[in-house]
Amino acid sequence: MTDQLEDSAATHEVAAESSRPTDPAPWELLGEEPGFHRFLTVNLRRYRMPDGREVDWDVFGPKSEAGITSGVTVLPLTPEGRIVTVRMFRAGPDRVVTNLPGGFVEPDEDPALAGARELEEETGYTCESLDLVGWQWASASSTYRKYVAIARGCRPDGKQQLDETEDCVPVELTVDAFRAELRTPGAMTGIDAAYLALDHAGLL
Repeated sequence: MTDQLEDSAATHEVAAESSRPTDPAPWELLGEEPGFHRFLTVNLRRYRMPDGREVDWDVFGPKSEAGITSGVTVLPLTPEGRIVTVRMFRAGPDRVVTNLPGGFVEPDEDPALAGARELEEETGYTCESLDLVGWQWASASSTYRKYVAIARGCRPDGKQQLDETEDCVPVELTVDAFRAELRTPGAMTGIDAAYLALDHAGLL
Protein backbone atom coordinates (compact mmCIF):
# COMPACT_ATOMS: atom_id res chain seq x y z
CA MET A 1 0.00 0.00 0.00
CA THR A 2 2.81 2.42 0.82
CA ASP A 3 4.34 1.96 -2.65
CA GLN A 4 0.98 2.87 -4.19
CA LEU A 5 0.98 6.10 -2.20
CA GLU A 6 4.31 7.06 -3.74
CA ASP A 7 2.77 6.81 -7.20
CA SER A 8 -0.27 8.92 -6.39
CA ALA A 9 -2.38 10.49 -9.10
CA ALA A 10 -1.45 13.93 -7.81
CA THR A 11 2.24 13.26 -8.51
CA HIS A 12 1.49 12.25 -12.09
CA GLU A 13 -0.73 15.28 -12.67
CA VAL A 14 1.93 17.70 -11.46
CA ALA A 15 4.66 16.03 -13.56
CA ALA A 16 2.47 16.21 -16.65
CA GLU A 17 2.04 19.99 -16.62
CA SER A 18 3.60 21.11 -19.91
CA SER A 19 4.09 24.70 -18.75
CA ARG A 20 6.17 23.72 -15.75
CA PRO A 21 9.79 25.00 -15.80
CA THR A 22 12.61 22.46 -15.86
CA ASP A 23 13.73 21.29 -12.43
CA PRO A 24 17.17 22.30 -11.18
CA ALA A 25 19.84 19.61 -11.37
CA PRO A 26 20.02 17.42 -8.26
CA TRP A 27 23.00 17.62 -5.93
CA GLU A 28 25.47 14.71 -5.83
CA LEU A 29 25.75 12.98 -2.46
CA LEU A 30 29.46 12.53 -1.69
CA GLY A 31 29.26 11.00 1.76
CA GLU A 32 27.42 10.80 5.06
CA GLU A 33 28.62 10.42 8.63
CA PRO A 34 26.82 9.98 11.95
CA GLY A 35 26.09 13.07 13.97
CA PHE A 36 23.74 13.19 16.93
CA HIS A 37 21.87 9.99 17.88
CA ARG A 38 19.32 9.92 20.68
CA PHE A 39 15.56 10.61 20.49
CA LEU A 40 16.39 12.78 17.49
CA THR A 41 18.85 11.51 14.91
CA VAL A 42 20.97 13.85 12.78
CA ASN A 43 23.56 12.88 10.17
CA LEU A 44 26.02 15.12 8.34
CA ARG A 45 25.87 14.83 4.55
CA ARG A 46 28.35 16.30 2.07
CA TYR A 47 27.02 17.26 -1.37
CA ARG A 48 28.50 18.54 -4.60
CA MET A 49 26.29 21.22 -6.14
CA PRO A 50 25.79 21.50 -9.93
CA ASP A 51 28.30 24.38 -10.08
CA GLY A 52 30.99 22.22 -8.43
CA ARG A 53 30.88 23.70 -4.94
CA GLU A 54 30.78 21.25 -2.01
CA VAL A 55 28.54 21.87 0.99
CA ASP A 56 27.72 20.13 4.28
CA TRP A 57 24.11 19.61 5.32
CA ASP A 58 22.57 18.42 8.58
CA VAL A 59 19.88 15.85 7.83
CA PHE A 60 17.32 14.82 10.42
CA GLY A 61 15.68 11.44 10.63
CA PRO A 62 17.95 8.72 9.26
CA LYS A 63 17.24 5.31 10.75
CA SER A 64 17.39 5.50 14.53
CA GLU A 65 19.25 3.03 16.72
CA ALA A 66 15.87 1.31 17.21
CA GLY A 67 15.44 1.00 13.43
CA ILE A 68 12.65 3.59 13.18
CA THR A 69 12.44 5.54 9.91
CA SER A 70 8.87 6.86 9.86
CA GLY A 71 5.84 7.95 11.84
CA VAL A 72 2.11 8.32 11.34
CA THR A 73 -0.45 11.05 12.04
CA VAL A 74 -4.14 10.19 12.30
CA LEU A 75 -7.24 12.31 11.69
CA PRO A 76 -9.83 10.51 13.88
CA LEU A 77 -13.49 11.14 13.00
CA THR A 78 -16.32 10.13 15.34
CA PRO A 79 -19.68 8.87 13.99
CA GLU A 80 -21.02 12.38 14.68
CA GLY A 81 -18.31 13.94 12.53
CA ARG A 82 -16.22 15.39 15.35
CA ILE A 83 -12.41 15.23 15.34
CA VAL A 84 -10.52 13.58 18.20
CA THR A 85 -7.45 15.61 19.16
CA VAL A 86 -5.02 15.49 22.04
CA ARG A 87 -3.80 18.30 24.26
CA MET A 88 -0.22 17.72 25.34
CA PHE A 89 3.03 19.48 26.24
CA ARG A 90 5.58 19.81 23.44
CA ALA A 91 9.21 20.61 24.24
CA GLY A 92 9.85 22.59 21.03
CA PRO A 93 7.09 25.18 21.53
CA ASP A 94 7.63 24.75 25.33
CA ARG A 95 3.87 24.79 25.91
CA VAL A 96 0.70 22.71 25.80
CA VAL A 97 -0.64 22.53 22.24
CA THR A 98 -3.28 20.70 20.22
CA ASN A 99 -2.15 17.66 18.25
CA LEU A 100 -3.62 14.93 16.15
CA PRO A 101 -2.75 11.53 17.62
CA GLY A 102 0.16 9.66 16.12
CA GLY A 103 3.65 8.39 16.72
CA PHE A 104 6.44 6.17 15.46
CA VAL A 105 5.97 3.29 13.05
CA GLU A 106 7.90 0.40 14.56
CA PRO A 107 10.38 -1.50 12.33
CA ASP A 108 8.47 -3.81 9.94
CA GLU A 109 5.11 -2.50 11.24
CA ASP A 110 2.42 -1.60 8.72
CA PRO A 111 1.80 2.19 8.94
CA ALA A 112 -1.98 1.67 9.02
CA LEU A 113 -1.70 -0.72 11.97
CA ALA A 114 0.65 1.74 13.66
CA GLY A 115 -1.95 4.48 13.19
CA ALA A 116 -4.70 2.43 14.82
CA ARG A 117 -2.34 1.47 17.65
CA GLU A 118 -1.20 5.04 18.31
CA LEU A 119 -4.80 6.30 18.16
CA GLU A 120 -5.86 3.97 20.96
CA GLU A 121 -2.70 4.40 23.02
CA GLU A 122 -2.88 8.20 23.01
CA THR A 123 -6.65 8.74 23.19
CA GLY A 124 -8.38 5.54 24.30
CA TYR A 125 -10.42 5.63 21.08
CA THR A 126 -10.74 2.75 18.63
CA CYS A 127 -11.88 3.03 15.03
CA GLU A 128 -14.06 1.07 12.61
CA SER A 129 -11.70 1.76 9.70
CA LEU A 130 -8.40 3.49 9.02
CA ASP A 131 -7.08 4.46 5.59
CA LEU A 132 -3.65 5.78 4.68
CA VAL A 133 -4.06 8.78 2.39
CA GLY A 134 -0.45 9.81 1.79
CA TRP A 135 2.89 10.60 3.32
CA GLN A 136 5.20 13.60 3.52
CA TRP A 137 8.73 14.42 4.56
CA ALA A 138 8.93 15.61 8.17
CA SER A 139 10.85 18.66 6.92
CA ALA A 140 12.96 19.82 3.98
CA SER A 141 16.08 18.54 5.78
CA SER A 142 14.66 15.19 6.81
CA THR A 143 14.61 11.61 5.54
CA TYR A 144 11.88 10.81 8.08
CA ARG A 145 8.53 9.93 6.48
CA LYS A 146 5.30 10.97 8.15
CA TYR A 147 2.34 8.89 6.98
CA VAL A 148 -1.11 10.45 7.15
CA ALA A 149 -4.27 8.46 7.83
CA ILE A 150 -8.00 9.00 8.32
CA ALA A 151 -9.75 6.91 10.97
CA ARG A 152 -13.54 6.70 10.88
CA GLY A 153 -16.10 5.48 13.39
CA CYS A 154 -13.91 6.49 16.35
CA ARG A 155 -15.35 5.81 19.83
CA PRO A 156 -13.81 6.01 23.34
CA ASP A 157 -14.17 2.29 23.99
CA GLY A 158 -10.46 1.38 24.07
CA LYS A 159 -7.72 1.80 26.64
CA GLN A 160 -5.37 4.76 26.77
CA GLN A 161 -1.79 3.59 27.32
CA LEU A 162 0.60 6.52 27.47
CA ASP A 163 4.39 6.35 27.39
CA GLU A 164 6.19 7.62 30.48
CA THR A 165 6.85 11.00 28.81
CA GLU A 166 3.34 11.48 27.37
CA ASP A 167 0.53 13.44 29.02
CA CYS A 168 -2.16 13.34 26.32
CA VAL A 169 -5.67 14.58 27.16
CA PRO A 170 -8.17 13.64 24.41
CA VAL A 171 -10.51 16.42 23.27
CA GLU A 172 -13.26 16.15 20.65
CA LEU A 173 -13.59 19.23 18.42
CA THR A 174 -16.08 20.17 15.76
CA VAL A 175 -14.60 20.59 12.31
CA ASP A 176 -15.05 24.36 12.60
CA ALA A 177 -13.29 24.44 15.98
CA PHE A 178 -10.47 22.27 14.62
CA ARG A 179 -9.99 24.54 11.62
CA ALA A 180 -9.92 27.54 13.98
CA GLU A 181 -7.08 25.84 15.90
CA LEU A 182 -5.21 25.33 12.62
CA ARG A 183 -5.50 29.02 11.79
CA THR A 184 -4.32 30.16 15.24
CA PRO A 185 -0.54 30.75 15.20
CA GLY A 186 1.25 28.44 17.62
CA ALA A 187 -1.88 26.59 18.75
CA MET A 188 -1.07 23.32 16.98
CA THR A 189 1.84 21.28 15.72
CA GLY A 190 1.70 18.97 12.71
CA ILE A 191 -0.65 21.27 10.80
CA ASP A 192 0.75 20.15 7.43
CA ALA A 193 -0.45 16.59 8.04
CA ALA A 194 -3.74 17.92 9.41
CA TYR A 195 -4.46 19.92 6.25
CA LEU A 196 -3.57 16.95 4.05
CA ALA A 197 -5.94 14.71 6.01
CA LEU A 198 -8.74 17.29 5.92
CA ASP A 199 -8.30 17.63 2.17
CA HIS A 200 -8.62 13.88 1.63
CA ALA A 201 -11.60 13.75 3.99
CA GLY A 202 -13.36 16.54 2.06
CA LEU A 203 -13.44 18.77 5.14
CA LEU A 204 -11.48 21.82 3.98
